[in-house]
Amino acid sequence: MKKTYNVVFIMMDTLGVDYVGCYGNTWIKTPSIDRLAQQGVLFENAYTEGLPTIPCRRAMMTGRFTLPFGGWKPLETEDTSVTDIIWGREIQSALIYDSPPLQLPKYGYTRGFDYVSFCSNHELDHEYLLNHTPLQADLDPLNYTCKAAAKMKDHPLLQGMLRELKAFLHLRQNWRGDEDSYAAAVAREAEHWLEHHRDPSRPFFLWVDCFDPHEPWDAPSVWEKRPCPYDPDYDGNPIVLAPQADVEGFMTPRECEHARALHAEKVTNADKWMGKILDKIRTLGLDDNTIVILTSDHGQPMGEGAHGHGILRKCRPWPYEETSHVPLIIRMPGVAGGRRVKAFTQSCDIAPTILDGLGLYGEAALRERGHEAINSYSASDMQGVSLLPLARGEADKIRDIAISGYYGFSWSLITEDYTYIHWLREIPTAQEMGKLFFDNIYQGGAAGKVSAALVMKEEMWTCTPGAEVILPEKDEMYDRRKDPRQLENIIEKEPAKAKELLQMLKLYIGELRSS
Repeated sequence: MKKTYNVVFIMMDTLGVDYVGCYGNTWIKTPSIDRLAQQGVLFENAYTEGLPTIPCRRAMMTGRFTLPFGGWKPLETEDTSVTDIIWGREIQSALIYDSPPLQLPKYGYTRGFDYVSFCSNHELDHEYLLNHTPLQADLDPLNYTCKAAAKMKDHPLLQGMLRELKAFLHLRQNWRGDEDSYAAAVAREAEHWLEHHRDPSRPFFLWVDCFDPHEPWDAPSVWEKRPCPYDPDYDGNPIVLAPQADVEGFMTPRECEHARALHAEKVTNADKWMGKILDKIRTLGLDDNTIVILTSDHGQPMGEGAHGHGILRKCRPWPYEETSHVPLIIRMPGVAGGRRVKAFTQSCDIAPTILDGLGLYGEAALRERGHEAINSYSASDMQGVSLLPLARGEADKIRDIAISGYYGFSWSLITEDYTYIHWLREIPTAQEMGKLFFDNIYQGGAAGKVSAALVMKEEMWTCTPGAEVILPEKDEMYDRRKDPRQLENIIEKEPAKAKELLQMLKLYIGELRSS
């Protein structure tokens, strides 16, 4: 029987590798994550295969690839999740989260957890404040975004952004201090569960899902009316939110730079609060029997060139490096810290890794039938692979390549030497995409019926509502060693290699679809 550890899984939303110190950033402070990397194992090539929020978490919960199968959709009854497998065993489970998409009606991503706590008043669920809470006169949305918005406020792309920002300001007008940040609320609740709700006699699985440092870029300096520590000389509007469009024509280079600085400040703040969870694990004496896994669902385009290929926010189904490449760190008792692993990993590897830590991976179910003839489940259908052998140094790699993309719109193949991006099809209008994005949620929800009906048509993708939906006209190929930021498309310079990679990508997707 495998040893059973406690497992704490920390998801930090919208955290790309470029904004973390231990991944090479020299100007952003992330001491908690950096310390975790010193104590654990850092994975250099972790890629989200199905972008963004919901497809990624579906893969993480089920251990199965999502990119070839569907986009933004509910957790289905046919899906076997980590908590489905844990059910009926001695392990207690808890989900502490503030990620609004996990709360969508009938989406089912909280199912099976013994304890669930949603920290509300964030994106999606704060718009109700518009109906009964007056907004302070000095909180004009035009003062918290780019200067061009004042001149172009009737532009369709700006109208949605300004409404989103107004809803957010209704909440933030009650700001009292850093303890009101999203990350703080999640950290306090996680600490509370560890200290007061955890059964010390049983092993546990704790999933902490923190929406920070997701936009809006409402760093503490904005509400405390002090200079951003990463951009103290800036004297324009704080860029709390940006249009879902090309930055050219809407944002100046200086405004883009400030948006990156505020995002960096949010990263540092979220790092601090997630660090308090790690401190609580230590003070409760759990370090010696607890595996900690920290990762993100995706990064984020943040402006011109290498920062974001010309866009801010995930407003297009583009799986470039700044979006698909994420941090991944595992700290495990008995495994020396400070190691770096180059092997490719995917989001679907999280579920089998969690189960491996809990002693429930790679084995038949503990019993064929559970209480009162209720079926119990195993990890036998998972396509992902446990990362603990890599962490222990018992394996060098678990796959030769990685994939990433948006269902129905883009596939990306990542090898040691190259990245190949394949654009799939013509796209519907922005209005049709807005209808599809949240599965008709604005009309009361469709319980997954919209996305389910589109599975075979491959018309589902996931990005920022109200954005323009644009795909490049031709496929792209980049040299990962010479051009890691993907600025020079070399597909026409090396046509033979491009053909080889495209065939490899199609074959891999086809094999996944048949498994």
